[in-house]
Amino acid sequence: MQQTIRGTGSRVNTVIVGPMVMLIGVGAGITAIVLSIVLQAPGFLALFLPALLALGGGAFVLWGARRSRLRVDEHGATWSGFLGATRSLRWDQVHRLLPPPAGDPRCVAIVQLRDGSHREVHALWESRTSPVSLMGAPDHSAAQNALLAGHRAWLDGHR
Repeated sequence: MQQTIRGTGSRVNTVIVGPMVMLIGVGAGITAIVLSIVLQAPGFLALFLPALLALGGGAFVLWGARRSRLRVDEHGATWSGFLGATRSLRWDQVHRLLPPPAGDPRCVAIVQLRDGSHREVHALWESRTSPVSLMGAPDHSAAQNALLAGHRAWLDGHR
């Protein structure tokens, strides 16, 4: 039982934004070559710098979008955002799962550990300007249900 959940921002960046920025970089590179050859002016090769920046920027967006996820399996949950460290917890550390606080659109759930401490699961990054965020609180029910099902399955196997 392994389930990976991604936010809508991650899916949009993977399908539209990253590839489009890289396509702009390819277009700028082709333009630099064509203008340098046709006009016989090597100064147009300076357009390769923005082309390389666009290719690098698009690759960075794709990398961050593929990285941003919540993965639930039989051993625990692992989550990471667009940037920052990957965090994880094992089901044997979890006492219970609590609903996220109101007003925090990026929090999926709060995990109460057996030692009494709490950890927030910020797995599904959404931009504050994305349509999902502007329409109200994002729906994290799929991620919450996956966490609950994973923890329930672990509890059933260890009782």
